[in-house]
Amino acid sequence: MNGITNMFLRRGGMVSKTFALLLLTALFRPCAAQSNELVMATTFSPSATAWIIQRWQTEPGSVMIRTLNRTSASLEQLLDTANAENVDLILTSSPMLLQHLQEHQKLAPFNGAPSVSQHLVPESIRSTSVAVAISGFGLLINRSALTARHLPSPTGWDDLTDPRYQGALLMSSPSRSDTNHLMVEALLQQKGWAQGWETLLASAGNLVTISSRSFGVADKIKSGLGVAGPVIDNYANLLLNDPHLAFTYFPQSAVSPTYVAVLKNSQHASEARRFIRYLLSPEGQRILADANTGKYPVTPLAAGNPRAAQQAVLMNQPPLNYRLILKRQRLVQRMFDTAISFRLAQLKDAWRALHSAEARLKRPLPEIRALLTRVPVDPASSEDEAWLAQFDNKSFAEQQMMEWQIWFLNNQRQAINKLEELK
Repeated sequence: MNGITNMFLRRGGMVSKTFALLLLTALFRPCAAQSNELVMATTFSPSATAWIIQRWQTEPGSVMIRTLNRTSASLEQLLDTANAENVDLILTSSPMLLQHLQEHQKLAPFNGAPSVSQHLVPESIRSTSVAVAISGFGLLINRSALTARHLPSPTGWDDLTDPRYQGALLMSSPSRSDTNHLMVEALLQQKGWAQGWETLLASAGNLVTISSRSFGVADKIKSGLGVAGPVIDNYANLLLNDPHLAFTYFPQSAVSPTYVAVLKNSQHASEARRFIRYLLSPEGQRILADANTGKYPVTPLAAGNPRAAQQAVLMNQPPLNYRLILKRQRLVQRMFDTAISFRLAQLKDAWRALHSAEARLKRPLPEIRALLTRVPVDPASSEDEAWLAQFDNKSFAEQQMMEWQIWFLNNQRQAINKLEELK
C-alpha cells in the first residue's frame, strides 16, 4: 500500500498523501449494493449462473445482478448476522439452507408461482421459495483417465464399490456440500439406511480424496486427478464440450430443483420479484432450457427437443422425503465425516487390505466386509424424530461422534486382526 501511495506522491506532488489514502480506502473497501443493483447470494459456482444473468441483463429495464458465491454454511452465517451485503435474492439447490432461513424469518413470502413449479418445492418452504429449474445426479467420467488405467466406465453407485477403482474416485462431503448431501440422501432413501451406508463405505475405500465443494469434484475429474465421481448434472454439462469427459445419470436419479427466494430485508424486493417472474416466464424457461445453464426448465420441453426425454425421466422420479432429510441433516453430515472424512487414510488402508486378501483367496470375505460397512446407528433411530432432534444440542452431537469414532476404530481393528489371521 505504501508503494502505491508513494507512486502518487512522486508524480510532482499533484496528489496529496491524504487524498491518496482516501483513494486507496475507496479502492479496497468492500463493495456495497448500488441503487440499481441486485445482490444474489448463491451456492452455485460463477459459471453456473453467468449465462442466466447475462441473458437477463439484455432485457429492457433490467438491473445489474452481483453474485455472492459461497457454501451453504457460509451463507447461513452471513445471513444470520446483520445483512452487511444487502442481499436481495438467494439462488440455491439446497432446501436445507432455505428451511433454515425461513425458520429464522429471513425470507419474504412469494405469491403467484405456477403449480408446475411449486409441486417440486418441499411443502415446508413452499410459501417463500420457488423452483425455477431442475437437475439430476450422476457420474462425471474422465474417459482418457479410464483408458489409461484400463478401467470400465461405471454407471451407478454399485460400480463405485469395485476394487478396480481403488484410488480413482472423487466425491464431496455432505457437511461441505448440500448438493452432495442430497445425493447421499437419495442413495440412503433408495437403498435403505443400512445398505446405503454399506455402498457409501465400500465406495469410500476407492476415493483419492474428498473435495471441499461439489463443483470441485467436477474440476478435479476434468484435470485427471480421478477417473469418476458423483456430481449434479449442471456442473457436468458445462464441461461436456471436452471430448475426454462423459456424464451418465444414476439409473434412479432423484430430481434436484433450483430454488430462488427473496430476502425479507431486500431493499429492491420489487426488482427481485421481477427477476423471479422473468425466470418463470416462457423466455426465462427457454434460457434455463439452454445447455449453457446445464439445467432443465420446470415447464415441459417440446417433444422434439433433444433434452426432453431426460427431463421427463427426472420429472417422473419419486420425490425425496424432504421431511426426513431436514430432520436428520446433522446426523447424516456427522456420520459421513466420522465414518469417512476424518478417517479416510485408515479407511482406504483397510479396504486395500481386504481387496488384496479376497483377490489372493479368490473368494469374498463377508464377515470382514461387514465390519467395514456397518454404522453405529440403526435404521429405526435414523428416522426417530425425537432422537434426531437431540443433534441440535452440540454437546449431545459431540458425544455421539466420540462414541462413533471408538466404534469405527474397534471394528477396523477387528477387521485387520481377522485379515492377519488369514495370512
